[in-house]
Amino acid sequence: MSKPIIVNKFGGGILVKEFIPIMKKRIEEQTKKGYQSIAVVSAMPKVTDEILSFVNNLKENYDEKTIEAFISNLLNRHKQAALDIKISNPHLGKLETELEKILNKLENELKNTHKNSKSKASIVTSALEDKLVAYGEKLSAIIMTYYLNSNGILATEFLAEEIPIVTDNHFKNANIDYLVSAKNLNNKMKDIKSVVVIPGFTGITKDGEITTLGRGGTDTTACFIGAALQAEKIILWKDVGGVLSADPKIVKTAKTIPFISYLEAEEAGKIIHDKAIQYVKMYKTEIEIASIANPKLNTKIGEIKKPGKGAKIVSLKKDLNLLLITDETMKVNDLMLLVCESFKKHKVEMLLISNTRYSLQIVADKSDEIEKVYNDIKSKVEEIEMMKASMVFLVGNFEAKDVSNFNDLLVKLGTDLQISAFYFDNCKRIEAVIRTDNIEKVVNSLYKKFIK
Repeated sequence: MSKPIIVNKFGGGILVKEFIPIMKKRIEEQTKKGYQSIAVVSAMPKVTDEILSFVNNLKENYDEKTIEAFISNLLNRHKQAALDIKISNPHLGKLETELEKILNKLENELKNTHKNSKSKASIVTSALEDKLVAYGEKLSAIIMTYYLNSNGILATEFLAEEIPIVTDNHFKNANIDYLVSAKNLNNKMKDIKSVVVIPGFTGITKDGEITTLGRGGTDTTACFIGAALQAEKIILWKDVGGVLSADPKIVKTAKTIPFISYLEAEEAGKIIHDKAIQYVKMYKTEIEIASIANPKLNTKIGEIKKPGKGAKIVSLKKDLNLLLITDETMKVNDLMLLVCESFKKHKVEMLLISNTRYSLQIVADKSDEIEKVYNDIKSKVEEIEMMKASMVFLVGNFEAKDVSNFNDLLVKLGTDLQISAFYFDNCKRIEAVIRTDNIEKVVNSLYKKFIK
């Protein structure tokens, strides 16, 4: 490959008839400038949810009618998507034939699995769930390839298992074997001159079982590809602008941030998943988060040599659960172990832990299982209290005085400050856990004071 490479990630919000022609335009712009363009695509809107719903139905009622209805719906949905974006003949006819062939094969596999299984309870494994969920991205990649070809852009699709992108067998949250997969990808791309379309979110074990990469999996695929091919940059296309300094629904004056560092992006959380960003840091590959409709609305993510001072982002997490746990008969390490085992058992995520000698403060994400955690721990400790709370935080580059000012402002605003912010070396994020009935006022006040 002699051309410089741009890896594009197109999420589900882009893969609708309003934006797909603009997606094509962005790829055309890159190829005309002499770039090798790679498109990494998510499943089309709602497809993954429908597949997961089917998986849940299988657990209750694994029969041929359930399978046939699912395959028919999946086929018709993607045929309609092809019609909506006006894929022309003969490409449309060939696409429909390929979709039917792929899904008929899946239907037969599911029916044979049902017939050959001795125990219905063991049919729907994590491996089968990953295999099914991966079809959303696969079908999307096939349709996008036909769409580009029907519009005069030479395109080739590579499924993850064809490259192959090799992972471990941690189904639903698999990890890519970087060295093996990077070598495979470079060999696969060696003589390719066309646009390449690759489904995100998926991989395959060395034993040939399909896996999915977990939360942010399409970002992970795009960043892996960017690192493996040492791309010039990776663009994560959005149906909105780049990274904003605050939620515009809360802060009306929120603005697009021109640049943030890799570390700031990690601390901000929702911008790009931790697993994905580790790949781009390997070769200091630039990431750009841009509006598909207006690429000038973008945020660049990269290495920074001389960080400025102050905050770039103010954000919050609402409707969290705060657990206050005290037991003077237990050492804090034993108390921590007890609590962690309960959270693990009920699959509830802990967002923050603070402790004193005999007590713990745990901030837990929203979950229907939190009551089970509470009751489980309650029977084993002297005292436990659970309440609703919010977390507010700033992302940027901070000094000790910023942390002090942050805590002081929260106190002045009359919030019930449960866990205050603290300073540490190279501090990129300051956060606090509060209880308040007016979280929007708090966020706007923080924005007014700290965002320059």
